[in-house]
Amino acid sequence: MTGLAERLLDEGCIRIPAALDAAFCEDVTLRAIGRLGVREDDPTTWPTGTEHLPVEENWSVADVAPAAAAVIDELCGGGRRIAFAGIQDNLIVNFPADPGAWWPPDRWDAPSAGWHKDGDWFRHFLDSPEQALLVIVFWRDVVERQGPTYLAVDSIRAVADLLVAHPEGLEPAEVLASVPDILRRCDRFEALTGAQGDIVLCHPFVLHTASVNAAARVPGSLRCISNTSVMLRRPMDVAADEPTPLERSVQLALGGGPVHFHATGERGKVVSARELRWKAERDQSARSDG
Repeated sequence: MTGLAERLLDEGCIRIPAALDAAFCEDVTLRAIGRLGVREDDPTTWPTGTEHLPVEENWSVADVAPAAAAVIDELCGGGRRIAFAGIQDNLIVNFPADPGAWWPPDRWDAPSAGWHKDGDWFRHFLDSPEQALLVIVFWRDVVERQGPTYLAVDSIRAVADLLVAHPEGLEPAEVLASVPDILRRCDRFEALTGAQGDIVLCHPFVLHTASVNAAARVPGSLRCISNTSVMLRRPMDVAADEPTPLERSVQLALGGGPVHFHATGERGKVVSARELRWKAERDQSARSDG
């Protein structure tokens, strides 16, 4: 049987079906749509494209999605190694747009594509603890052409090659600048569809992008997901003789054996444009309330 490390590397992610209760998902979704100031039953109130909500509530994965928590623990080597694993209400709502703007997953060079490696808030190293796993939550069903996340499934090895070559670390913008060259080396592009309540645990090195929601502008066509990160208490030990499945996936991406990596640059937080925008919105709201 294929192990978790091999699955994570070869498939780019591991899915836990029906990890969240459907009623819980629907309650969170309806409140999130309300925060956007639109009426779901009235498409004339909808914007076009993607809207990102900031976090207002956070739930422990162990409390609301115990099956997913068990897989996270197994991948990361147990709860004692995990600094954060939460489900958050930072929904990303993809409203229907012009169907003519739709493009398939393998059109990686489409003008509206935004391929990236997640992590706009930290300096990137091969063993970075800030994002051990990318967690994608399906708050509602997501089908083809409804704006699913696209994955470059076989980008993981190329990203590992990039990071191991830069022990000094890379700023998020430097990683982003390397994305087109990495995509040219990829052959496997997939749409990440799913059912309400599914949770998908993606490899931290997998490149991905939002896509165009080409569904008809009718009630029920909104694409509602969220993403968050599992964070570790300390960097991954990619030189370990007995690695966790996550650490083993990095070793396999770089040839299979222990990787004697030593970060030479300073680890640190980066203030992202997204965080600055949310802060400005909070400040404006506070001034209005005052």
